[in-house]
Amino acid sequence: MFFILVVTAVVLLCTYELMRRRSRNWKLLSQYPGDYPLPIVGNGFQLGFDADDSSHKLMEIWKKHGRTNFRMTVGSEEWVLLSNPDDIATILNHPTELGKQVERNTAMAPFFGNSVSTSEGERWKTIRKMMAPSFHFKTQEKRVEHVNKYCDSLFKVLDDHDGTVVDMYRYLRPYMFDILCNSLMGVDSDLLSTPDHPYLKASAKVVNIITQNFFSYWRNIKFIFQLTPFYKEMTETIKTIRDTSTIIIAERKKELKKIIDDTKNNNRNVDVDLEVILGNKVSDDMCLLDKFLLSKIYNGEPLPEDMINDEITLVSWTGHYTTTMTMAHTLYSIAKYPEVQKRILEEQQSIYNKDFTKKPTNTELTDMKYLEATIKESIRTIPTVTKIGRQLKNDLEFKDGRKVPADTTVIVFYEAVYQDPKTFHEPEKFNPDRFFEPMHNHAFVPFSAGPRNCLGFRFAWVAMKATISNIIRRYELSLGGPGTEPQFAYRIVTESKNGLQLRLKKRTSID
Repeated sequence: MFFILVVTAVVLLCTYELMRRRSRNWKLLSQYPGDYPLPIVGNGFQLGFDADDSSHKLMEIWKKHGRTNFRMTVGSEEWVLLSNPDDIATILNHPTELGKQVERNTAMAPFFGNSVSTSEGERWKTIRKMMAPSFHFKTQEKRVEHVNKYCDSLFKVLDDHDGTVVDMYRYLRPYMFDILCNSLMGVDSDLLSTPDHPYLKASAKVVNIITQNFFSYWRNIKFIFQLTPFYKEMTETIKTIRDTSTIIIAERKKELKKIIDDTKNNNRNVDVDLEVILGNKVSDDMCLLDKFLLSKIYNGEPLPEDMINDEITLVSWTGHYTTTMTMAHTLYSIAKYPEVQKRILEEQQSIYNKDFTKKPTNTELTDMKYLEATIKESIRTIPTVTKIGRQLKNDLEFKDGRKVPADTTVIVFYEAVYQDPKTFHEPEKFNPDRFFEPMHNHAFVPFSAGPRNCLGFRFAWVAMKATISNIIRRYELSLGGPGTEPQFAYRIVTESKNGLQLRLKKRTSID
């Protein structure tokens, strides 16, 4: 009996492989270089089982196949990974191929529900349209004011470490979360005073859990996953971050009620459009959370509480975590390359002369071209996001005439793009000046592009440039010394055991 089962299994596998080789999809996919997939597992063994090492292994496969677009089969899923800017432009600017990778959405859904990051169709359009005005360039001056306000609180903490080594990342995360709460939620927050807050501990686990969920297919077998300690850790993490969103929403509701009550009693002057609040209408000048609380969805009903929680949980986590990582990577690079730090300081001096304590305006941030180039080069050399994907609903044709069949996952492989010598000359060198040279407009799109780009990219740039400008004019930065070097692990410096250990020396003047 066992022998018969084995023979049957072999016959079925052979039949499957024969049909696969003759299929239209395989003929289209085989136009791209890649290793032939094994039955059932595909090329999964090439990725291995260590999620942290997956980007490194993908880079090795990319190099093996000539540093160009390549294909992989992971389980039953077909991937085409792009490093060609022309092809990246095709997928990101496509008007209808907007769906994110199924596995990615499955991994994120327990944390962020059906939020704007994972949703499609009418819900995605409605929420994105609702959110867009909050990140319009007209709102950026107000965002700069919020950053500057919280920078003063950050300096009070960092000044205590003058002349010593400090883990910058430990304080940048709560600092950025406080800015988001105040600027986008209309709620005062002071996690900077409690950097070991449960929310910060829980949110630090999110990226690792999502990554493990993405690469560990056995976790999709729910009854098995629920028996493991990993599931308990995930559910506790989800509860903490979503409970935090519930508290933020409740506090803002309470504040809105107080505004209305105080206005009726003429007890105070307030700087919000009360006519809008009292009329239950939505204004572009409102904070993002107020829009969620006062808006109607397409059937005329208010947004359900769980729907608001999805979006606030997403914005709170992605907004503080990814922005903080990029700032940390940039500060590390500035400390590592003194000549870059010197040029940033010279640029700051040309803008502020000797008034190096002045807080920046949005106009002044626009003039910080070299600082912006340094942030970009830090993103290129230590990408916070190494890849993004789209799940094709239809065949997609690229500029060279090759097609990718429907149901394939097309991945923009940022890490490969950034290390491609055809796109970036001498990619192993840290050289911010490369961003003053002409390049393909889709060679560097860290916030994505097209109809599904990151809505918060302007806010992120304001927060990063204003924060780093304020820090670099107040402190001289250097690396922490032997034993404190961060470990990047092909993902992010901030996931290492050392955090971001930098030595701070308070400046007395700009030399």
